[in-house]
Amino acid sequence: MTSWGAMNIRPARLRPMGDARSLFAVAFGPSMVTLVVVAVVGTLVMVTQQSDLAAAFATVAELWLAVHQVPVTVSDITVSVLPLMPTVLLLAGVARVCRTATRPGRPLSELRTVLLCAIAGPVLFTAIALAVVNDATGTFTVGTPPPLAAFLYTVGVHLLGALIGLAPAYWREIGDLLRIPRWMDDVVVDTARALAAFAVAGAAIVVVRLAVQWHTVAALVETGNGGVGMFCLTVLSMLYLPNVMLGAAGITVGAGAQVGPVAASLFSAAPGQVPAVPILAVLPGGEAPHYLLVLLLVPAAVAVSVGRRCAAREYEVWPVLRALVLTALLTAAGLAAITWVAGGELGGIGHAGVDLPQLFGFTFAWIALVGALTALAVQQFGDTRAVRATRRSEEAVAGPAGYATYSDEAEPVDDEVPVGSVAHREGAPEETGVAGGGGELDGAAEPDDHAAEPESAREPAPESDADESDDDTGDFDAVSDEPTEDLRPTRVPVVVDPPRAERPERRPERGTRPALSAGRPAGRRASSAAGRSGRDQVVSDVEELDSYTFGE
Repeated sequence: MTSWGAMNIRPARLRPMGDARSLFAVAFGPSMVTLVVVAVVGTLVMVTQQSDLAAAFATVAELWLAVHQVPVTVSDITVSVLPLMPTVLLLAGVARVCRTATRPGRPLSELRTVLLCAIAGPVLFTAIALAVVNDATGTFTVGTPPPLAAFLYTVGVHLLGALIGLAPAYWREIGDLLRIPRWMDDVVVDTARALAAFAVAGAAIVVVRLAVQWHTVAALVETGNGGVGMFCLTVLSMLYLPNVMLGAAGITVGAGAQVGPVAASLFSAAPGQVPAVPILAVLPGGEAPHYLLVLLLVPAAVAVSVGRRCAAREYEVWPVLRALVLTALLTAAGLAAITWVAGGELGGIGHAGVDLPQLFGFTFAWIALVGALTALAVQQFGDTRAVRATRRSEEAVAGPAGYATYSDEAEPVDDEVPVGSVAHREGAPEETGVAGGGGELDGAAEPDDHAAEPESAREPAPESDADESDDDTGDFDAVSDEPTEDLRPTRVPVVVDPPRAERPERRPERGTRPALSAGRPAGRRASSAAGRSGRDQVVSDVEELDSYTFGE
């Protein structure tokens, strides 16, 4: 695999001012916006709770780390189940800034610069936050997270956002550099669509479940003891919405989920005591109802969709199965990774999240098995784009069954007929009289042709008795069965036009006989007589050939 340092790519000359602004925005833009929002939210929470503002810097530093999914420790209680909504918004901001910093047609060397800037700024802020939290540990009840984990989480979040923003412009170039086959583009697209489908299904399940349990949601909101507390609980529930969505998506494939003592799946449920957060009203309060088995249609629908798309692009079986298995593997790995980030330890309550081995295995099995059956069925009985293209190519090669085309028949060639006679037969008689000249008949010699033409050549050839008895019925098949006579090869005389300088300056009008001057060269008269005799012979041969072939 080629490393970034080994890329032999010449850096492009860019505008310094514009590049400096773009790189500064990439390095510090999303981080500054996140820091300002975190500072405002932290200050408002401390003011509403009438807390000591001396802990404002430590609170802002802890919130910065929490946005990057770094576990937070307060009063010896570690919380690693952190809301995903701020992280998703930060990813979107980083992707947008990185996408606007690069333009189409820029060299691939800019990718390294943009990625380094997207990582360097946030890492600097994380280092400052770790220093602030470490300084506050002796005064306040906060704990310092592991520095290595904090830096890795920060780099991972911002690197993922930068890659999402740069992928549309640089994916194919990076793929060619790393020798990634082009069919992997479709696999990546199918994986993204499958993950999006699971996320949408999880969101729909959460919304329906909240609507059904609206009385429980209202009771949990009222536990806020006032408008500010109710508002804070509502905002907290919205921030944890992606976490609950991923848990619901994991349940649809058959995996189990739990929040402390509460466990839920499509086949069983175990109620228990949970924190008073309105979003947790989606958890079952008793046994799992049987109608939840309908949710198994979600992974089945995703698998069928992936199988159809894979079968529509390929006609052979093995390429379809290869793409399908790889799509199932990437989808299962991606869903398990995102669900792992969304889960974790919830203080003294216990673990919250989805069973990751079950989630990975069931997701892979659904897409690989159901998708493979769908792809085989579509290839066998369906009508996909690849199948239609293959059928058209086969029909173009073989032709319609039971019919013979003219292109399949060999064209008979008469080797005894010279090419010149065939050309004269197909052309017009008046245009075939000149061979090798300028393509025109001399206007002064036209009246002489008819005057010097003998009566035998001027009159049509007498028809034979056989020709008079035959009627032209237009039945070419019957005519083709009759024996044909051998065609007499003809010799086409070459008529040399006189030089343009020897031609008369003025041509007489059509139908009048020009007067020949006494001073006209004898060679000119001889060449004209030879030309007339040659043209007469050619016209006679053409008429005779037409009478042999088609009849007069």
